Amino acid sequence: MTTRPSEVSPDRALVFEVIGPVAKFIAAVRQAGLEWLTEAQDDGSFREEGVDEEDAEADGSTVGDTLLYVTMPTIGGLQRVLALWNRYVAGEPKPTDDGDWWSLFGYLSDLRTWSARDRVDPVSQAYVNRMLERYPDRPVRLELDLWFREASELRESAKAYVEALMDLVGGEVLDFGTIEPICYQAALVELPSAQARQLVSLHGPLANADKVMRVRPQSFYTTDPRDPIENPIDIRAIPTTLDEREPVAALLDGYPVQNHALLANRVDIEEVDVTGAMSPVTRRQHGTAMASLIIHGDLASEQAPISRLLKVVPVLAAPQGANEECTPPNKLPILMVYRAVRALVVGLDGEPLGRRVVVINHSVCDQQAPFVRGASPWAKLLDYLAHQHDLLFVVSAGNCNTLFNLDSYVASEEFENANVLERQVVILRSIENAKGTRSLLSPAEAVNALTVGAVHEDAAGDCPIGHIEPFSAGGVTNIGSGLGLGINRAIKPEVVEAGGRQLVRSQTVDGVVSIWGYEHADLGQLVAAPDPVGGSVNRQARMTGTSNAAALLTRSAIKLVDVVEAIYQEDNEDWNALRARAVILKALLVHGARWGETGTLLNEIYSGTWQRKRENISRFLGFGRHDLTQMLHANGSRITLLADDVIASDGRHEYRIPIPRDMIGNRELRRIVLTLAWSTPIDPNSVRYRGVICEIVDGDGKRKFWNGVKQTLQPHPDASRRGTLQHLVLEGNNLVSSPGSGEFTVGVQCRAQLTEFVNTEVPYALAVTLELAQPVRTTVYEDVRTRIKPIRVITNTPIRTRQRTR
Repeated sequence: MTTRPSEVSPDRALVFEVIGPVAKFIAAVRQAGLEWLTEAQDDGSFREEGVDEEDAEADGSTVGDTLLYVTMPTIGGLQRVLALWNRYVAGEPKPTDDGDWWSLFGYLSDLRTWSARDRVDPVSQAYVNRMLERYPDRPVRLELDLWFREASELRESAKAYVEALMDLVGGEVLDFGTIEPICYQAALVELPSAQARQLVSLHGPLANADKVMRVRPQSFYTTDPRDPIENPIDIRAIPTTLDEREPVAALLDGYPVQNHALLANRVDIEEVDVTGAMSPVTRRQHGTAMASLIIHGDLASEQAPISRLLKVVPVLAAPQGANEECTPPNKLPILMVYRAVRALVVGLDGEPLGRRVVVINHSVCDQQAPFVRGASPWAKLLDYLAHQHDLLFVVSAGNCNTLFNLDSYVASEEFENANVLERQVVILRSIENAKGTRSLLSPAEAVNALTVGAVHEDAAGDCPIGHIEPFSAGGVTNIGSGLGLGINRAIKPEVVEAGGRQLVRSQTVDGVVSIWGYEHADLGQLVAAPDPVGGSVNRQARMTGTSNAAALLTRSAIKLVDVVEAIYQEDNEDWNALRARAVILKALLVHGARWGETGTLLNEIYSGTWQRKRENISRFLGFGRHDLTQMLHANGSRITLLADDVIASDGRHEYRIPIPRDMIGNRELRRIVLTLAWSTPIDPNSVRYRGVICEIVDGDGKRKFWNGVKQTLQPHPDASRRGTLQHLVLEGNNLVSSPGSGEFTVGVQCRAQLTEFVNTEVPYALAVTLELAQPVRTTVYEDVRTRIKPIRVITNTPIRTRQRTR
């Protein structure tokens, strides 16, 4: 049993419509002795600490009628259960045999075989209606997810089936593809408007096509045009020679203006699906902007550029007749991403195009697929590629510009004239109330990726007169940034970064004030831009959004590579050759994250239990604002230790860390930060999804640490165990007078969630920072470095030690 149809067999599929919380139905299944029904479904995600039905209802996870999908062992078994259900609905007495099923039926509003109502859900119906309303006589483009069959001959016949289906309805197959590792087979089709109307009413050949699992809106990404600015800052000199080092980062985005004065000799473009001819230079906005942010940062902040070349594989085009860049209308975007990444890491017809690429910036989201619960095919692809090829995908959370209601005003004038701080509180509280409609956009839910939300901050000037800025200072996510949580309520986005300032407009309908965010030409981050008439290579523009934030985090990752490479070179090791190379960057990028003052503000604004407050803050901030300074700059009161390795299920690796002498015998504030990142294989056909879970433990395998510190205001540790990143910030000023051995133990513990991964080794990285409030007579760094021993106690698996200090 599962909540996702991709996990069932089409000829033995039953649909259970469960009334109320799924957890109660699962308990009834167990009591009836039919545990096999929920073996895949019950992963504990419905009973995590701090999760209540009110929170779950906001996510649409467990409350109300929930659809569960079951593959029956045999056709005969399916028919028998349906017969029992029909007898139950008819009010017949409980049978003497199969009576266990009778006790479950009271939890169901319906039990049926897979049908058109499952194949064409309300989201797809609404999409088709929007397309028909906008273009009544045009064909509608849709994606058909097919039942993925284990037998290769059945998969090979699927394309012919779809082509025959389109011939029957007068449609056309535009693209078709299969990605076996994620059990994905789909077609992009064009459906005549008359057939599309039949589809909405759940009639016609497509609605009843047995080999089609689901009809979905066309996956699509499109950008907004921006007006360029004439040279607001001096253009930097073009490098006379290329950096000889191989690129370690790649951009999967639009085609950049490669001869722009800010990008010339700084980008290396590789064409796979999208060519320069498909992207007129005058319209190459998004890729140019993202490349500019990665290389230069916000131009108005005048940071030094990154000298390393940036690989670019374009996946956005600018088709004739469109005003914006978009994923090519005749292609499945997921197949383009698959080919682009494969071209980089293994090559399509020869040598890989990006042999040492580790970080891939992917600030492209499916605007028709807000994340609801299960992983989208796009997210599954990123998770598979990240683990298979040791890559770190940096993904934008997605932008949500739809309006939402305010809870304290009855007229727009009242909102516009309100006290600035009071208005900010109302906006933040109202966004939290509307969180169910402002979720991440796929593939931002990918568990092995690092997802980035946008902070309301840039280096532009004051807010233009006559406009309303929703927030008075940086630290708060901008008003359009997509909100978490992720798969199985994992923390998403993990971090936030500056994404430019957005303004708000309001409207009043029947005494209800609603607002929405928008961009203004005078605000936002300054980036390179194409010239709309094609005559200049010096143009710039301002823009905002989570794409910007992801680009800036990618910039930090490239900076971090230089530091990490040097650390490993000291031991004559090639960091890029390690299985843990991507998770090392992931751990260090999050290691400096904190909620800070913004977390304190949101904690005061939000209502409910402390668990619910922290979960809702996590939706906005993840683990907090990204801060690379701790990794790049030494400090006499701080030392960061780094360990990496691979670990298998039921293994525990232990690290013994000396307590600095200056932390003993005084009451000065001390801080310990622990960050664990790992990469997991996935089972695309299981609700558990992650194959392997790792977590931070102490020497006894428990979640307790040195008693000189305690947890700060941050995500609940249990919540951080739901993804592939655990981040703990511990602070305290308790007197430590008897430290015993003078050290404490940090362990990394691993277990497989699914039996197929019991013998799978996964890479991990553990970063530990010990810090005092200020430098003292002997530096923490030198004290610990002279006492640390490269000794690790390993349970079950004899893997050699690696430890780094800086």
